[in-house]
Amino acid sequence: MPKADFDQRLRELQDDLLVLGSMVEKAIAKTLDALKRRDLEASRQVIQEDDAIDRQRFQLEDKCVELIATQQPVARDLRRLITILHISVELERMGDYAEGIGKISLMMGEEPPLKPLIDIPRMADKATEMAKPMTRWMLSTTRCIGNC
Repeated sequence: MPKADFDQRLRELQDDLLVLGSMVEKAIAKTLDALKRRDLEASRQVIQEDDAIDRQRFQLEDKCVELIATQQPVARDLRRLITILHISVELERMGDYAEGIGKISLMMGEEPPLKPLIDIPRMADKATEMAKPMTRWMLSTTRCIGNC
């Protein structure tokens, strides 16, 4: 595979990772909103949508492994692929936590929380903030592929 084709596939992987990050961010926001409003239907949707997050992660993994196996990248390219693999695992795990909150919300049903929801929204904000540097890194390295 010519280097230009490899670079294009690497850009596509980074784009796919940004999509995964967006899916997870939406899942976190949606599940917290559902928990606050006691919206059981929205909680069910978050639980169902977690399957799409899981599929996106496994597709990313498969594409990375295929590129590593067939192209034998080195140095910067290999580091980018390994980073994409690691980030996708962590994002998928964050999606699993959003799903877990959705399940807890369903178990609670219409009952109000025992105490005000203060810590969970704060933790979600922290998790979302932690994902932002990943997005900035992806956007900066996408411009650099094949040119640096």
